Amino acid sequence: MQSEQIAPDLPSETRAREKMGPSQDHFVAVEFDRFKAFQSFSIPLRRFNVLVGPNNAGKSTVLAAFRILAAGLRRANNRKPELVSGPDGSNIGYKVDLSSISVAEENIFYNYDTEYAASIKFKLASGNSLVLYFPEPEVCYLIPDMQGRPCTSPAIFRANFNCSIGFVPILGPVDHRERLYEKEAARLALFNYGAARNFRNIWHYFPANFEEFRGLIKKTWPGMDINRPEVNSTHDRPILEMWCPENRIPREIFWAGFGFQV
Repeated sequence: MQSEQIAPDLPSETRAREKMGPSQDHFVAVEFDRFKAFQSFSIPLRRFNVLVGPNNAGKSTVLAAFRILAAGLRRANNRKPELVSGPDGSNIGYKVDLSSISVAEENIFYNYDTEYAASIKFKLASGNSLVLYFPEPEVCYLIPDMQGRPCTSPAIFRANFNCSIGFVPILGPVDHRERLYEKEAARLALFNYGAARNFRNIWHYFPANFEEFRGLIKKTWPGMDINRPEVNSTHDRPILEMWCPENRIPREIFWAGFGFQV
């Protein structure tokens, strides 16, 4: 009954999917038009893909596209859509904040030419698709395409675009003395290349899954253990420390050396 009130015009199979919970969809292709290094380029995707190529081949460009899409998905999963500009005129969609993403905004357009819009189309196995549209510098819209059906609420979006994106940041050692930052800085670090440098802050502000993380460390690194972050206020500015009790004198994770990278 609830899904019928949300979208009475959806087909019966879609309403049934909403009641049972959406199944995980996956990407089957990405099409680039005047985005960064790609004037016109498409890449087919399987369930498992490896990007290999020389410098400046476009590997980072593909990842940047998914990074921007991830930000758009977070908004669409929780906000109502609005009327935005699209490749073919006005569309129902979502504004994407590029300033919070680790992507150079001035380098969005092919050959730095801002006279023409750029776009990226992500095709899903379900037949639905998602378009990132860049009509001008610092502006990006996410436009969902449900094969002609309207997407008018977060519930409908989640039911038809269950294609989560997760990132593992570049491997790097943790900082020696990591300052205590604000919670928002830790949240943003989760989505960019600063995750390793904000490792303690992230666990300090978002500790929900710490014990699961700790268990994985103990299981995969015999003799290793790790405690939750502690605030050390004896410095000019507070810092965070994470101690490894192990089976000897406790040491801060920095002193675990390059064996402990994030």
